[in-house]
Amino acid sequence: MVVVKRALAVLFVLVGGGLAAHFVLDPVLYDWEGGQPALWHVFDWARAVSLPLAVIATFEAKRRADAGADARGYIAANVQFYLAAALTLLFYWNWVQVGWAAGEQQPDSQVWVFIDVVLPVVFVPLGLRLWREAEG
Repeated sequence: MVVVKRALAVLFVLVGGGLAAHFVLDPVLYDWEGGQPALWHVFDWARAVSLPLAVIATFEAKRRADAGADARGYIAANVQFYLAAALTLLFYWNWVQVGWAAGEQQPDSQVWVFIDVVLPVVFVPLGLRLWREAEG
């Protein structure tokens, strides 16, 4: 279990930290006239893999916190779980519209901004918590 927690911790910190840095630097790096830059496609697939894993990891923490008496831990675990679940739904809803939607549907750029701002706030602390749990 230690190896799995550490691997997930590294994944969440890398995806969350990398996405935050890339999101901030995006206006400086790209002009977007030629379409979506290739690195965003890499982040799309990284999010597609890591978001369901985040839902599972945060659900486990939520389940443990629901059984405990610590109000602060209960609130933190529930907020993290519901944010991870909402981000997952928003991500897949918007991502499907990029290339696979029927008709004239277009992805909403404001949804991408929301995902790109909130996901690092969920992933980095989640990764750090999993790393600490794996240590002891």
